[in-house]
Parts: sequence; structure tokens; C-alpha cells
Amino acid sequence: MKRHVILGLWAIAVCPLAGQAQEPDEDAAAVVRQRLTSYVETFNQGDAAPVVEYWTTDAVSVQEESGERTEGREALLTEFKRFFEDFPNAQLTGAVEHVQMVGDDVAIAEGDVTLITGPGEPTQAIFTAVLKKQGGKWLIASSHERDLPTPPTPYDALKELEWAVGTWQDQIDGATVTSTVRWSPSQAFLLRSYHAQYEDGEDASGTQVFGWDPLAKQIRTWTFHSDGTFGDGTVSNNGDEWIIKMNQIQSDGTLASGTTVITKIDDDTLQVQKIGESLDGEPLPSSDPVTVVRIADEQAPATETPQTEGAS
Repeated sequence: MKRHVILGLWAIAVCPLAGQAQEPDEDAAAVVRQRLTSYVETFNQGDAAPVVEYWTTDAVSVQEESGERTEGREALLTEFKRFFEDFPNAQLTGAVEHVQMVGDDVAIAEGDVTLITGPGEPTQAIFTAVLKKQGGKWLIASSHERDLPTPPTPYDALKELEWAVGTWQDQIDGATVTSTVRWSPSQAFLLRSYHAQYEDGEDASGTQVFGWDPLAKQIRTWTFHSDGTFGDGTVSNNGDEWIIKMNQIQSDGTLASGTTVITKIDDDTLQVQKIGESLDGEPLPSSDPVTVVRIADEQAPATETPQTEGAS
């Protein structure tokens, strides 16, 4: 019933300013919006009888995912009574995104709704509804709604990078670089650590964190080097290529930026290339592609810290 009871129920949408010149269709659309606002206010009082008065006698409500269908005002009344008994404090909010007038007595409204029934996640849906003007009032003749996609959890969003979990090694610029990718304990982040051993005996290490940004709806990354350099960037996918765009503040205060393209050759082989790099605004030449291979975990150096892309 919870699915059905949203029934294309809409919340307040901004109406045109009073006194503003409007076309006839705009006037009618504003009245439809006001009618839907009144409907929500009535719904939030929790009484089924006045709610169904906003529907035509032969109204139809359809929940597209489940295929549930309620036909007629009497059937709706039964559904609403049962719903308000189960959820006496239910509250509805949302927005009418668009109203299209189809003649003088028919309107199509589209928008989204959120139904709160108590503790826990609210029910969210988008709707398309047809309203008809009968007896001088706009009534809901039909409503089709479908659930909004569930926002991905951090693990869901990062799972497409799970193939990188393990230990990897490459050789570049007189150094052997070993990287290890692992999940954080909560599986909310992917952590990459590296250890670079140079031929002259020096070494370096660092940390790279991959996380999901639910506001920007993309994977982001943060890097921290053992010399004090740190940065942040974004991660995107194009087929077998992963593109990491980074901005970094070097330990000496200079600003660096660039793009790392990681191409997955197979489950155990990657190709990494840096392009579009600059240092304090001055462009740098692109690097040659580097082959990175998966190795057994026991081959990794004993001392490791999590990594950034900048060492390889």
C-alpha cells in the first residue's frame, strides 16, 4: 500500500507572482499547481475521505515497478483508510516540475514526491498525472509513478574498481614502485599505498584514497605523499580506461596538475600514462606509457604506506 498511496501526490511548487501578466495556459497551470498544493495539505491531515475528493470517480493509480493498479474512487478510499490506520503521522512533500495544458479542461503534471511514514528511509518517486476539470474543480484522473533510483552506497559506487585490489609493480626513472590497493575496513573507501625504491638508495611512500562523492555523483580521490605533497582529483571511466584528473600542492608550495590515464590490458596488466601535466602553469611533456603488473602479495616490500598516483 505504501507504494500506491503516494499516488502521484505532489507538494508545493512555486506559483507565478501575483500581478504578473500571464497567458491563459499559464493561468490555468497556476490553478492546477494551487490545487495540488491544497491536495498535499489535505493528505497531511491524515483523513482519507477528503483526500479522495480530489480524485475523479473513475480515477486510476498505477505503480509502474510493481504493476499495482487501483481503479475508482471507492477503491482509493479503501486504500487510503488502510494506509492512514497504519501510518497516522505520514507526511508528504515534493515538487511539481512541469504542468502542460491539453485543452481547457485537461492538464498533465510531472514531478517528484517524498513520503515519510516514520523512522527509516522515506519513499521517493517520480510521477506523471492527468487532471481533468469537472464541476469547476481540477481532479486527478490518473497517476503513474515509479521509484527514484536508490542512491548507491560508497561500496556500490566503488565496486567497479574492485579489480584493482591487490599488489602491483612497475619500474620507472630508476625506481621500482610497488603499490597495494585494498578496501577500508568498512568498504566505504579504496586505499592505495605505494613504496618507491630508487637505485641511489632513497625511497618514498604515500597514500591515495578513493571515495564516492554523493553530491557530485562521481568518484573522487585524495593523495598524500611522504614529502608533504598533497592533492585531490576526480576519477572517471571510459571503457577500459580510467582517467584521474589531479591538482596537487607540492611540498615546496608549487602547484601541479595533470591527468593519469590507466588502461586495463587484462586482469593482471595495466598501462599508465601521464598527460596534460603542468607545474605552476607551465606545461610539461607527457610521459611514456608504463606497464604495471600484478604480483603476489608476499613479493611486496615489508614497509608500505597507502599511495597516490604521483609516484609511478
